[in-house]
Amino acid sequence: MSFLRHRLVRAFGLFWFLPAVMVLFSVALAQALIVLERHLGVPGSLEFVYAGGESGARGLLSAMTGMSIGVAGTLFSITIAALSSVISTMGPRLLHSFLSDRGIQATLGIFLATFAFSLLSLRAVSAGNGDTVFIPHYNVSVAMVYAALCVGFLVYYINHMAQSINMTRVVNLLSGDLSRALRRGTELAEEQGDFPRAVDGFFAGATAVFTDRGGYVQQVDYPRLADIAEENDCVVQLLVRPGDYLLTGSEIARVVHGGDAPDGITDCLLLGANRDDSQDLEFSVNQLLEVGVRALSPGTNDPFTAMGVIDRFAESLARLENRELPRGVIARDGMLRVEFAVTTFEGLVDTMFHQLRQNAAGCTAVYIRLLDRLGDVAGIVTARKRLDHLRHHADLVWDDARRTVANSGDLADIRLRYHRARKACARSTRGAESLGD
Repeated sequence: MSFLRHRLVRAFGLFWFLPAVMVLFSVALAQALIVLERHLGVPGSLEFVYAGGESGARGLLSAMTGMSIGVAGTLFSITIAALSSVISTMGPRLLHSFLSDRGIQATLGIFLATFAFSLLSLRAVSAGNGDTVFIPHYNVSVAMVYAALCVGFLVYYINHMAQSINMTRVVNLLSGDLSRALRRGTELAEEQGDFPRAVDGFFAGATAVFTDRGGYVQQVDYPRLADIAEENDCVVQLLVRPGDYLLTGSEIARVVHGGDAPDGITDCLLLGANRDDSQDLEFSVNQLLEVGVRALSPGTNDPFTAMGVIDRFAESLARLENRELPRGVIARDGMLRVEFAVTTFEGLVDTMFHQLRQNAAGCTAVYIRLLDRLGDVAGIVTARKRLDHLRHHADLVWDDARRTVANSGDLADIRLRYHRARKACARSTRGAESLGD
């Protein structure tokens, strides 16, 4: 049921879904208005209803049919050109963010809906002999409303696309995705509780479970996996997590059980051709990270964007503060049932900052920003293990700076930030540690 819900959510976000719904609604509306007018006619008191003749209705609907499909084609061209720019400068990982943009979908949908409505209404216009003349007055009137909506959406679309390819907006958009992913992770941690993990050696000699297919792990149905373990009175250690790529025949789990491993464990994994952000925290990090890494490439050389990415990463860690991420344990009735690999705070920090530091390659501004933000996060986090890891990253930045920055003045500025970051990371309930050069 969880996987079905996941697929439905993904289907609702597909590029064609909203335009398709708008077109189907317009077709149904056009047909309903025609049937309504054939049965009830047009009351004379409704002044807003079109009151022209057959030639005027035919000409208006014909013009709207041609206009809407022509502008829709132009909008598709603009969208493809914008996406090409996004892919070349920000990376192909961001493509799904633009294709799932409801503003773009709604704009294309309104023009396609106008085309479908006008075409179906035009088909109903007849100018036969005698009393067989039929003019869909309701439809022509609603078509005028569609025309006004098209104008409004066109103005919105131009402004929206101009903003969509702005680097700052893209960084903010991806930062929001990361914040939501971290919030889901902390909420899951609260649901799972603090049951301890298995002791070392507990899964030694356990029965191995292998997958018969390959692909990215998009989602894991942990409750179902726990149900299987409880029903078979066993303990399952899941060796993979969302975001991992599996080869056919890879070992995915170990089962401590009196006999063979129970059936259904492999069915708890949803595999696909692409990574998915519903359970994969590091995927959300990687999307924002790719913008920063590309900005530091020699061909782009945009340290300001990279520094903006560093700021967003630091903000995400500050919001996370000392809250727990999932421990990777599910227990039922006081018994350990499932243990699985999870993303840790240290793993998130490594993913966020390793590649940015490695690609900075002597960029003083980026080194300074990294040290400033590491110190800022250390001023908020109080967990000793997390502070030690932040200090480790500050040490790495300083080591790289000493090797790659030749200017003594720049190196002095970096050293000053480094000592500030070390001081923030070294604080404890018993006071700060002494710092060396």
